[in-house]
Amino acid sequence: DEAAGGGFFGATADAWTHVDSAGGDSEAGQGTRGAAAHSSASSSSTLAVFSSTEWTALQGETTSADGSSSSSTGLLALQTAFLKESKKRLFAPLEFLFPEAVSVDENGIAIPVLPTLPSRYDLAKLDAIVREELSLADPRQGGGDFSMAAMISEMVVSMMHEFCVMARCAISETGEEHRALDSRSSSASESQTHNLNVSAVMSSLASFVRNAPENTFVNPYRPAQSTQHEEAAHSCRMALLPALREIDSLVKSSILNPLCRSLNRQVSAALAKMHRGTYLKESEDPMSQQQSSFVQIYLADQYDVIAAKYLSQLPNEYAVTVASTVATFSIYSFVSNAALLRPLGEMSRLRLTQDLADFEMALEQLVFKGGTSLSLSQIANGKPYAELRAVRQLLYWAALEDRTLSPAEVAKGLLRDAWVKDLRPSTLFHFLFSFAPALLTSPHHFKRVDAGEYVSNTLVKLDGSVEDGEASAWMTTMACCDAYQQRESVDGGDYTDGDRRIGAILMVLGPELLRRRRQ
Repeated sequence: DEAAGGGFFGATADAWTHVDSAGGDSEAGQGTRGAAAHSSASSSSTLAVFSSTEWTALQGETTSADGSSSSSTGLLALQTAFLKESKKRLFAPLEFLFPEAVSVDENGIAIPVLPTLPSRYDLAKLDAIVREELSLADPRQGGGDFSMAAMISEMVVSMMHEFCVMARCAISETGEEHRALDSRSSSASESQTHNLNVSAVMSSLASFVRNAPENTFVNPYRPAQSTQHEEAAHSCRMALLPALREIDSLVKSSILNPLCRSLNRQVSAALAKMHRGTYLKESEDPMSQQQSSFVQIYLADQYDVIAAKYLSQLPNEYAVTVASTVATFSIYSFVSNAALLRPLGEMSRLRLTQDLADFEMALEQLVFKGGTSLSLSQIANGKPYAELRAVRQLLYWAALEDRTLSPAEVAKGLLRDAWVKDLRPSTLFHFLFSFAPALLTSPHHFKRVDAGEYVSNTLVKLDGSVEDGEASAWMTTMACCDAYQQRESVDGGDYTDGDRRIGAILMVLGPELLRRRRQ
């Protein structure tokens, strides 16, 4: 039998590993049932192999507490030695990255200097080393099963973690007040410029890591296609995701978020200037209105500087984040400041309506220069832009002109308007104060702070979030209404300015608007 090729048991090796198809037409009737039975048997056999004690013994285990390769059994000692050498090769280039710069003054005293950042050559070398290490798991080069690609990728993730630790130490840790835009020179500080360069380094590194699986397993063999190479690239890509997340987290937490807070602080200071009488001048001259446009004077140039000095220096994926955050904060802050304007006459409403159009155009340009195709209506799920559009409807709300309506009827009519759902409750509360008698104190006056300070400290945070301020705004509004009722009872209501129904309207609107906000 051995001479006939039958082996020890009268069967060839192919008979052990492949389905016997020699039966021809006599077995054609087996059809799908035969294939399904073979697949089930194959799966059961594979499961039995990988759960057997022989396979466990072949994999090996560590027999001592220190985990050294000399105390390992089976193939574990070989695997440990391989990973040790792989880690040594991957970590070797990191020794020369981010060297500490040294400088001394004329007296020989050391001066703090920002670390030197890796060059493009350094990053390209790092990319080549990573791809060379991953190529050891190439199926065509004897890389074995796909678990080897994931195993080497875990070493790459470990190396990227060490790179991120070094990059975090290289980021300038000066206070945000020193990172902000210099309003006089319209330029970034040295530390801010350094951090922008760090973000460019991290973006290049993330691009190399993202493209490494494709460049290692797929691109070298094109136009040929191999399922094994595609699966190896997919396995490697999934294993490298933690490295990409860590790079993204580092850039956002240490560079982009402080940058956004610095820029938003500048925007907040500019928006607070609308309370300096910009909308109190009841001019009838249209040319005068155009010349005194608040947005053109205080905001348009600032957004141009942000785009030129910051967004243009950031990688595209990071510039989009900064532009979106600044746009979100700007919209909420503009709306909150505009709602606190008091008094707000007819000509002031017209001027504010024109500024809303200019403001929207300026922000569209900012987002476009941020390198994204998104529009304002797509940023932050469209909520900031929806409120900006709703404010235009709010400015010309005229239900209070009917003096016969009770406060409850006015409130119910306002709640039925479709655009009210897009407004934050605080925006509607504060806008109604512009119709109230002088005895009803504005919320920021009740808090004894400037309107701009009230907005930045209570309503809109520097990261663009607004949810935390709504409950506080309602508490302040109720306190203002309570104080108004006490003053009205003392004075006997002997005054004619404003609408006396505002306090009651606010007390009806508040609970319902907050309930809708929570849903």
